[in-house]
Amino acid sequence: MIFRVHVKAKSRHPEVIERAGVVDVYVSAAPKDGEANAEMLELLSDYFEVAKSLIEIKSGHASHMKVVEIPTWKRR
Repeated sequence: MIFRVHVKAKSRHPEVIERAGVVDVYVSAAPKDGEANAEMLELLSDYFEVAKSLIEIKSGHASHMKVVEIPTWKRR
Protein backbone atom coordinates (compact mmCIF):
# COMPACT_ATOMS: atom_id res chain seq x y z
CA MET A 1 0.00 0.00 0.00
CA ILE A 2 1.10 3.55 -0.72
CA PHE A 3 0.74 6.14 2.04
CA ARG A 4 1.29 9.89 2.20
CA VAL A 5 3.32 10.49 5.36
CA HIS A 6 3.79 13.78 7.18
CA VAL A 7 6.82 13.63 9.48
CA LYS A 8 6.95 16.02 12.41
CA ALA A 9 10.48 16.09 13.86
CA LYS A 10 11.58 17.00 17.39
CA SER A 11 8.29 15.89 18.95
CA ARG A 12 8.05 15.11 22.64
CA HIS A 13 6.06 11.91 22.19
CA PRO A 14 6.86 9.70 19.18
CA GLU A 15 3.67 8.25 17.69
CA VAL A 16 1.81 7.39 14.48
CA ILE A 17 -1.67 8.79 13.74
CA GLU A 18 -3.75 7.99 10.63
CA ARG A 19 -6.24 10.64 9.55
CA ALA A 20 -7.88 11.77 6.32
CA GLY A 21 -5.64 9.73 4.02
CA VAL A 22 -2.42 10.98 5.60
CA VAL A 23 -0.27 9.23 8.18
CA ASP A 24 1.22 11.70 10.68
CA VAL A 25 4.44 10.42 12.24
CA TYR A 26 5.81 12.32 15.23
CA VAL A 27 9.50 11.57 15.79
CA SER A 28 11.80 12.82 18.54
CA ALA A 29 14.88 12.89 16.27
CA ALA A 30 16.08 16.01 14.50
CA PRO A 31 15.83 16.11 10.70
CA LYS A 32 19.57 15.72 10.10
CA ASP A 33 21.74 12.90 8.78
CA GLY A 34 18.67 10.72 8.16
CA GLU A 35 17.90 10.38 11.88
CA ALA A 36 14.25 11.42 11.53
CA ASN A 37 13.76 9.06 8.56
CA ALA A 38 15.29 6.16 10.50
CA GLU A 39 12.99 6.78 13.48
CA MET A 40 10.01 7.17 11.14
CA LEU A 41 10.75 3.77 9.59
CA GLU A 42 10.99 2.20 13.05
CA LEU A 43 7.65 3.69 14.16
CA LEU A 44 5.89 2.69 10.91
CA SER A 45 7.33 -0.81 11.24
CA ASP A 46 5.83 -1.20 14.71
CA TYR A 47 2.52 0.44 13.76
CA PHE A 48 1.88 -1.63 10.62
CA GLU A 49 3.55 -4.78 11.99
CA VAL A 50 5.94 -5.26 9.07
CA ALA A 51 9.71 -5.57 8.95
CA LYS A 52 11.47 -2.21 8.78
CA SER A 53 13.48 -3.43 5.78
CA LEU A 54 10.28 -3.87 3.73
CA ILE A 55 9.19 -0.22 4.05
CA GLU A 56 10.34 1.95 1.16
CA ILE A 57 10.40 5.74 0.94
CA LYS A 58 9.28 6.40 -2.64
CA SER A 59 9.70 10.18 -2.59
CA GLY A 60 10.42 13.01 -0.19
CA HIS A 61 13.63 11.73 1.41
CA ALA A 62 14.61 15.28 2.43
CA SER A 63 11.08 16.62 2.97
CA HIS A 64 8.58 16.42 5.81
CA MET A 65 5.99 15.15 3.28
CA LYS A 66 6.84 11.68 1.99
CA VAL A 67 5.31 8.93 -0.08
CA VAL A 68 5.95 5.55 1.53
CA GLU A 69 5.19 2.03 0.30
CA ILE A 70 4.34 -0.54 2.97
CA PRO A 71 3.69 -4.15 1.89
CA THR A 72 0.99 -5.10 4.40
CA TRP A 73 0.68 -8.64 3.09
CA LYS A 74 4.01 -9.62 4.71
CA ARG A 75 3.17 -9.48 8.41
CA ARG A 76 5.90 -10.18 10.98
